[in-house]
Amino acid sequence: MRSCTTRLTLALTLTTAAWACKSPTKPEPPAALSASASALTSAPAGATASAIASAASAASAASAASGAQSSAQLPEGPVLAIQAGQGVGPIRLGATVATIERLMAAPCEVKTESVCRYIRRAVEFKLDKNGVTERIVVHRHDRPAGPDAKGEPQVYGFFNGGIPPGAGLGMVPKAVLEILGKPQSSERVTTANDFDTVDRDTYPGGMVLEYDEYKKSGKVMLGGVIISKPKP
Repeated sequence: MRSCTTRLTLALTLTTAAWACKSPTKPEPPAALSASASALTSAPAGATASAIASAASAASAASAASGAQSSAQLPEGPVLAIQAGQGVGPIRLGATVATIERLMAAPCEVKTESVCRYIRRAVEFKLDKNGVTERIVVHRHDRPAGPDAKGEPQVYGFFNGGIPPGAGLGMVPKAVLEILGKPQSSERVTTANDFDTVDRDTYPGGMVLEYDEYKKSGKVMLGGVIISKPKP
C-alpha cells in the first residue's frame, strides 16, 4: 500500500505541476495505477509537460502490447488530480461539454442536458441550465452506473488519478485520514442508496468524500468524491 501510494503521490504532483506551467492565472477493486501514472513517477525532475506526455504515451503502448491477452480493465485517459473547489486535472468547474471532451480526449459516453458521463473512466460532469459544469463526481470501480442502452446494469470503471498528495478511490477511511487529515464535518448516511454509501466527510474548499460499504468484501472504502464551488 505504501509503495502504491508513493507512486500515486509523485504522479499527481508531477501532473499538477505540468498543468500549472500551462495555466495563465471489489472482490475488492484493485488499487491499480495506469501505465501513464507509472511513466510520470519515473520522469526526471524538471521534465516538461510534453516530455512527460511522450513518456506516458510510450509506456501506455508498451503496457497494451504486453497485456494484450488480458481481459482486465485498466485506468485510461489522462491522469487527473482531484482539486477541491476547482476540478479534476485541467478540467475546471464552469467548463463546457466541448472543453470537457477536448481535455478528456474522448466524447462523453452519456451526454444529456444535465450531465457528461464517462463510465469507463469513472467520472461525471454535472451541468447547470447553461450547460456548464457545476459539479464533478468521481466514482470507485464497481459503483453502479445505471442501465446501458439495452437496459442491462453497468458499473463504473477505474478513475485514472486521485487526491494529492496520494489519496485514492478504494482506500480505507483510516488511510485517507492519515493523508488528508480530519474533515470539516462528518455525516453518517442511514438511508438506502444506490452506492451503499455509509459515511460522508466534508472538507474545506469544496470537496466531499463518500465512503461505501463494498458488498463483495464487507469493507468500507472511499467510494466517491464530489467537487463543487465552496459555499460562501
